[in-house]
Amino acid sequence: MENLKIKGRIWIETDSGLKIGMGRALLLEQIDRLGSISEAAKFLEIPYRRAWGIVKDINTNSAKEVVMKVAGGKSGGESRLTDYGKKIVEKFKTTQECFIKFSQDESHSFSGWE
Repeated sequence: MENLKIKGRIWIETDSGLKIGMGRALLLEQIDRLGSISEAAKFLEIPYRRAWGIVKDINTNSAKEVVMKVAGGKSGGESRLTDYGKKIVEKFKTTQECFIKFSQDESHSFSGWE
């Protein structure tokens, strides 16, 4: 008897063209936690150039700023999520959790289906 499971990936989109999936949500979360795009890229083991491109794409395609850069003095600047950015990440995480629960619950309904 075959065991069927529901698998998939989700992302959220806005009318303005913003798309947030697991990778982007993780990047945004780390930027806010570490205060730096560079440090977030290192933590996630992705090239800085790629991380910067993702942030630029997110801010360009969002109706509101998601990542704000704060100019700094001697120690340099920092990057943080705006309140809007934090809401988007939280909404993605909540939706992801619901999807995982749904896929687990529905996968159980397939057991012994043959």
